[in-house]
Amino acid sequence: PIVGLGVENDTTQIDWLLLRGLERRAPLPESLDLEGLLRCIAPDQQAVQERLMALSTIARSRKLKKAVKEVFHGGGKRLRPALCHLVHRMLRVPFHTRGAKEDVLKLATAVEIIHTASLVHDDILDDADTRRQRKTVHQVFGPDVAVLSGDFLFAHASGMIESLENDEVTRLVSLVIEQFGYGELSQSSKQFDVEVPLFDYMKKSFYKTASLLAAACRASAVLTGPSREVCDVMYSYGFYLGVAFQIADDILDFVGSDEEMGKPRGQDLREGLLTAPVILCITGNADLGIGPSPHANELRRLVNSRFSGGPTDLERAVALVWEDGGVDKAYLLADKMANKALEALMLAAPQDSDARRSLAGLTRWAVR
Repeated sequence: PIVGLGVENDTTQIDWLLLRGLERRAPLPESLDLEGLLRCIAPDQQAVQERLMALSTIARSRKLKKAVKEVFHGGGKRLRPALCHLVHRMLRVPFHTRGAKEDVLKLATAVEIIHTASLVHDDILDDADTRRQRKTVHQVFGPDVAVLSGDFLFAHASGMIESLENDEVTRLVSLVIEQFGYGELSQSSKQFDVEVPLFDYMKKSFYKTASLLAAACRASAVLTGPSREVCDVMYSYGFYLGVAFQIADDILDFVGSDEEMGKPRGQDLREGLLTAPVILCITGNADLGIGPSPHANELRRLVNSRFSGGPTDLERAVALVWEDGGVDKAYLLADKMANKALEALMLAAPQDSDARRSLAGLTRWAVR
């Protein structure tokens, strides 16, 4: 069949084009309290947690059982499962069977397992001591057990996705695992690279973070059953939300406390990981109308020297990012991405609902 814009008299397409032109965004709820935002899916989130905790009983090795139990005992926001449940709740129609809800629960659990597996492997690569104020798996059980734990989690999640018997969902999730590798390689190849463009940084942010959020949103939509166009829009929602979330997370390297981050302030910069606040100071970005900052050359020199002067050099670099407005510029970029996510949300679900309000609130919560 011939499909696409302008080849059929589809009023939905006209509505979408007008909404895009007007840049209408899904309105925000009164409160951005995370517990309140997720209250409408609290039983679903609890069901995910129970399934995560039960994973340790499947592992056959005693050490593996302990490692898997430890990695999920630490809790977390469970943002990715929440997106799966909220997208399903927002897009579902009354005649849908309970089967779709069970499939989304399985998807939500698998997505969180994949996210957790990626963190276990990332912590090994980064030789991180702590994660969420707890010792990392490789610090407690050793790198061998940590690698095997991550592999076990990836394999189990892949089996869960396969059991959904949906080719599109399987393809979506398998691509994410591939993109994780691209993101990690991109990050390691650009350490201390003062010429890295903002566009490359944002692309890396997609591979490392936004890819899974985008796939989770689209997969949940696919299992729920709206049109292909709505599924496309939900992918774009997750895409922009994920990029905004990663930018905001990178800002914490300059504004977060050691307790909040689980690592010293400026640690990413010390390791040569140039993020939005630094890039926008050194090179700016023409698309955003931002030029290099007044102290760009000094900041460039400090990064090129790999902070050879020790902690004093790093402290000076962090101070320059603040002084030249790098943090504020990065927040503006995160807000821009979040607003694009809110526009996508309005396109996918023009009607108000508790789930849409929660998704809109999560979008703003992610960058505040």
